[in-house]
Amino acid sequence: MKVLSVSGKFLSQPTTGVQRYAAGIVSAWDQGLEEGWIDRGKFTIRLIVPHTLIQQPNYKHVTIEPGATNGRTWEQIELPWKARGTLLFSPYAAAPLLKLRHTVTIHDAAAAASPEQYTASFRVYCAVVFRSLGFMCNPIFTVSEFSSHELQRYFSIPPEKIRVVYPGCDHLADIPPDDKILKRAGLETGKFVLAVSSQSTVKNFHGLSQAWAMLRRLDMKLAIAGRNHTALFRDGNESITENVVMLGYVSDPELRSLYENASLFVYPSFYEGFGIPPVEAMSCGCPVLVARIPSLMEACGDAAVFCDPADISDIAENIARLLDDSALAKRLRESGFRRASQLTAARTAATLWSEIQSFI
Repeated sequence: MKVLSVSGKFLSQPTTGVQRYAAGIVSAWDQGLEEGWIDRGKFTIRLIVPHTLIQQPNYKHVTIEPGATNGRTWEQIELPWKARGTLLFSPYAAAPLLKLRHTVTIHDAAAAASPEQYTASFRVYCAVVFRSLGFMCNPIFTVSEFSSHELQRYFSIPPEKIRVVYPGCDHLADIPPDDKILKRAGLETGKFVLAVSSQSTVKNFHGLSQAWAMLRRLDMKLAIAGRNHTALFRDGNESITENVVMLGYVSDPELRSLYENASLFVYPSFYEGFGIPPVEAMSCGCPVLVARIPSLMEACGDAAVFCDPADISDIAENIARLLDDSALAKRLRESGFRRASQLTAARTAATLWSEIQSFI
């Protein structure tokens, strides 16, 4: 029996993009074991987790091995010890350095490419860990062609080691919407524009709030959802304007409701490795306006309108354009559904498995 060990650190952390990515892959692999496209007679997948968990998944075939420690001790010592003799897959780069048979997903090079949004200690950590993983691991997965070039540029990871596999973005598909968020936040269907992300400077909420103030759409509100990760990011809450609703953290049912009831989703980020929220919005039928940067153009294809994130007027003009042009919004909903249907966790997991299984 061949064993694949998987880092389950994502179960001990609040959910953001990388945790969604990891959870989607493991759930799809569990389904693959059930359906038979992963041979249960030949392969075992076990999830090695820290001692303290926020989430308790219920897998049919993926086994869970609980740990005795947490944090860096678990990540750098207990995890590689428990994974000894097997291939370890780390779904993101919070990964052990002392593990020879190891494959990892490194999502982006943001800590090096946009250093102003991170603390000095985190930048140093990423520089050491990413370069070490680039040397030790094979293969190395990333989420876009853009990120592949960034990893080569900033961390000298050999291109022959890198495999690009787009992330799945369909995790809201089976979650019923919780419309109570609308009443609680004072939002009406079709009367608000939505932005979703952690509120670091690179996400450009400052520029978005300035653009919103310029528009003076008193009949509409701008709703911003997302946790502020002050432990990693420098403060990004520089400007809040009138008619802006700060939602903070929202649950997945609430997030689906927000996507389904918003007139428009706006994502004017300066830097992304891929950009999951815009595709989430597409999957829920929300028209999308995103920054004209390589990773988001790659992620969204022809299913979004693009703006210059450094030009406040351009952001404002494109918001107004989408709010006022119902035919354009309808076309974006249709093309968004098509684009989102191509980016599923099942497809991501199957592609990763086809690459990984020969190394197990």
